Amino acid sequence: MKGLKLFLVAMFLCSVTNMFAQNLSITGQVTDEQGNSIPGVNILIKGTTRGVISDLNGNYNIDNVAPDATLVFSFIGMKTREISVANRGASGQLDVVLKTSSFGLDEVVAVGYGTRKKSSITAAISSVGEEEIEKTQNLRVEQALQGRTAGVTVTSSSAQPGAGMSVRIRGAGTNGNSDPLYIVDGSPVGGIDYLNPGDIESIEILKDAASSSIYGARGANGVVLISTKRGKAQDFTVSYEGYHSIQNPERKLSLMNADQYILFYNEAQLNDGVRPMDFNRRADTDWQDEIYNKNAPMMNHSVSLNGGTERAKISSGISYFGQEGLVAPDNSNYSRITARVNAETKSHNEKLRTGTSLYYSDIKSSGISVNNIYGGPLASAYNLDPLTPVRNAEGEYGVSDYVTQGITNPVGRMEYLHSQTKTDKLVGNIFLEYSFLENLKFKSSYGIDLAYVTWEDYNPVYKLSPSDYNLVDDVQKSMTRYFNYNWENVLTYDLDIADHGFNVVAGSTILEETSHSLWGSGVDITKTPKGEDYAYIDNTISDKETRNASGGKGIPNRLVSFFSRLNYDYNEKYFLSATFRADGSSRFGPDNKYGYFPSFSGGWALTNENFAAPIKSVANFIKLRASWGQNGSNHIGNFVYVSNISDAGSYVLGHPISNGLSMQGLAPNTIPTPDIRWETSEQTNIGLDAHFLDSKFTFTFDFYNKLTKDLLLEVKIPGHYGSNSPIDNAAEVRNRGYELEFGYNDNAGQFSWGANANISFNDNEVTYIGNDEKVLGGATVQTYGLVTRAEEGEPLGYFWGYETDGLFQNQTEVNNQPVSVNESGDIVKMLPDAQPGDVRFIDQNGDGILDDNDKINLGNSNPVYFYGLTLFADWKGFDVSMFMQGAGGHQIANLSRRLDAGYTNLPATMLNRWTGENTTNSEPRASIEDPNKNYSRFSDKYVIDADYLRIKNLQLGYTFNNKLLSRLNIENLKLYVAAQNLYTFTDYPGVDVEFGSGTINSGVDTGTYPQARTYTIGMNLRF
Repeated sequence: MKGLKLFLVAMFLCSVTNMFAQNLSITGQVTDEQGNSIPGVNILIKGTTRGVISDLNGNYNIDNVAPDATLVFSFIGMKTREISVANRGASGQLDVVLKTSSFGLDEVVAVGYGTRKKSSITAAISSVGEEEIEKTQNLRVEQALQGRTAGVTVTSSSAQPGAGMSVRIRGAGTNGNSDPLYIVDGSPVGGIDYLNPGDIESIEILKDAASSSIYGARGANGVVLISTKRGKAQDFTVSYEGYHSIQNPERKLSLMNADQYILFYNEAQLNDGVRPMDFNRRADTDWQDEIYNKNAPMMNHSVSLNGGTERAKISSGISYFGQEGLVAPDNSNYSRITARVNAETKSHNEKLRTGTSLYYSDIKSSGISVNNIYGGPLASAYNLDPLTPVRNAEGEYGVSDYVTQGITNPVGRMEYLHSQTKTDKLVGNIFLEYSFLENLKFKSSYGIDLAYVTWEDYNPVYKLSPSDYNLVDDVQKSMTRYFNYNWENVLTYDLDIADHGFNVVAGSTILEETSHSLWGSGVDITKTPKGEDYAYIDNTISDKETRNASGGKGIPNRLVSFFSRLNYDYNEKYFLSATFRADGSSRFGPDNKYGYFPSFSGGWALTNENFAAPIKSVANFIKLRASWGQNGSNHIGNFVYVSNISDAGSYVLGHPISNGLSMQGLAPNTIPTPDIRWETSEQTNIGLDAHFLDSKFTFTFDFYNKLTKDLLLEVKIPGHYGSNSPIDNAAEVRNRGYELEFGYNDNAGQFSWGANANISFNDNEVTYIGNDEKVLGGATVQTYGLVTRAEEGEPLGYFWGYETDGLFQNQTEVNNQPVSVNESGDIVKMLPDAQPGDVRFIDQNGDGILDDNDKINLGNSNPVYFYGLTLFADWKGFDVSMFMQGAGGHQIANLSRRLDAGYTNLPATMLNRWTGENTTNSEPRASIEDPNKNYSRFSDKYVIDADYLRIKNLQLGYTFNNKLLSRLNIENLKLYVAAQNLYTFTDYPGVDVEFGSGTINSGVDTGTYPQARTYTIGMNLRF
């Protein structure tokens, strides 16, 4: 009995002791290495979300701390420290000294099939982190890369909701697909439009061949590694991120109003010797104002869950994004619903690790025809005369008396557009990793990319003009199923022997891409009331002549690969890396099925040498890098190396009337090219990474020389061969340039500030074309003809046209123009129909004849340099950031005016026309017949410098004090306001200077969809 009492007393004392032990109050001060107090330090109890922030004197007090707990101290610019509570002094005081961080040198970044410390990387890799992504309201993931890192250009030929963007890493090296390879959570994907930018944790861009060659055949245009948010070992948190925006055009085209329009065309008729007509002025319509959607809404809502233990972690989320277009809101819009789950588990012995990443998106998009001078509301708004009313007195849509050729009432055209694309996409990846030894791991992963794409189009009965009408309603629908899978097996071995460190990676990949499609159409909806809600093929007339259907299975594309990599590190001073990959593709013939892609790189951290000790107080870290490698590309169709057979019409055997037998004929599609081989990109890179003054300043420099050989192109053949152009290795393109990145971070008390800047220079040149002309044709635009092309010694896709030398100011100058002698011996003027006020075209070869031999390089759409700048500051919960981005040294061809559609509206600049000697030397005289072809000849008058600097994002936010939030059980709350595309500094007169570039056909503006100036209010909440 006595023993039982003693036991109960002991248990009581233990419980009392534990109760008091769980109620410790820890106090202390946080200082830097010089003894200065640090205010605003985050102090968290590890494994929980409870914490405090140090005050102005660096002091802190945190209650209810377990005696075996660990506190985590973190502050921008300082190394994070974890200290056990057991290390406190006898008084309970736990003072902490934080050391200056090396700003990313110890940061681990993703590389191909693994991770590496930033300080040991020997290749050209740039990163964009979660914090940078959160500072802007990106509609697409590609926008998070724009201007954020050197060597990467992101442009778009249209700002229509849901429109794709062009990403070029170190210039365009091919006339085919120049997009980089996207790897999301370890799996290759066909595109990244399905991703919610708020789900991204980090993005790494592999820019040189040494970093991307481990992806071999698919890495010729660079590789973008995207990691979505992963679960963390912490208490579960729920986060909400949302914003609402309004959009309006940043700029409009400056066009003539009704009075200016009448004045100009009356004068043009007088100049052409025609009596001015009596224009029927029924209105003064600004068609751009009529089609724009004022204050177009855009919104995003996202909820996520994150947490778990060291054994099991999960991160999941669901989001909605919706955007109305600036034009035709009912027909130009975009919505995206996404759901994701990332989960990871670890066995008790920590040898087995498993995980999965699942991402589903439901995307709906409707669009209008953009950058198309022949149709769509934008082309009509830019060209339709201002005299035409939106509606006439009878309430019908106004029809122009002066403009023809499909340029019709854009407001009416928008009403009759009914087209939508719906995409259901599932991207998934599962993996299993087993550690045979502490340093030997095997990982097997299987990923899929499954998409169902449905397109529907309905055209009702309408009539907008004599040339734009539909007499019978019709409906079309197509469905395509895409399925890609990728199975990878990777073995990783790490070995450390004294100062020598080795990392070996070896693995294999099997990839297959397939597709199935079905298309159908019908006309005349008769079974039900007409209208979009009844636009089904089953509701149309059911006969063979009015219903059509087709479908089939795409030829699978298969790839099998083997790869290996060796990384070597000596005492964190010398670094070497070697990679080799072999790819076999079903797209090449038996003799060239495999491509082999090696790379080598090395680095020297010279500040880790003993002799560098005297400079380390100024230069904390300096590393030199050099690399060489090769990548490949197989962006061609399937089985193009053989000659496929298809239907080629029918013919009759025997007498065509009495006993003829109709037979179906077959013919080869193309000439076989069995010797085509991989397109290869070979790149050399020399780089420097440096940190100065306690890593407050960072600097990165890279020089690269990238040669893309054996470009896979269509080769023109004589027409009598009777087949399509075959694919062959027919050209080489070189991109050479250098990149600089700068960073600055500092703080004083509770005020911290910094800047990140980058600038890149790129020289693009076609070095070889494998045809007799040494020329490849590019874009052709209506009456102007061929306007871009490629040529040996010139950039890929330069503007090809006539150079001008002002205007003829008087008849004497007209008479003194170059002449030639024809076959009859007559003297012929180079411009026989020229008059004073007409354009003076330059005779480049001096033969007195103006023809294609006088056309020259007028510029190109490839920027010579592009740059980005981010400025940011924080003080007592307030934060402000500004991001600017720009480019220069390139041009855009502004060809949005229709020359074949009658009396179209004109740019207001043409009011500064020539009206007499020396009135102007730029805008030619007014003329409709244009006998000198001032307008219809493509010349430097259309090629305009496109240098620009755009304020992309300006944001002001406030994060509420943790003491206030803790009472509400809220961990974090931030409110912000922001503006996107606030202002653009440029001389380009079009609606958007940030225009597509990088291929032989790009840089031609025939009426692009404008970007919006957007104002946003948003909130980030976590509890």
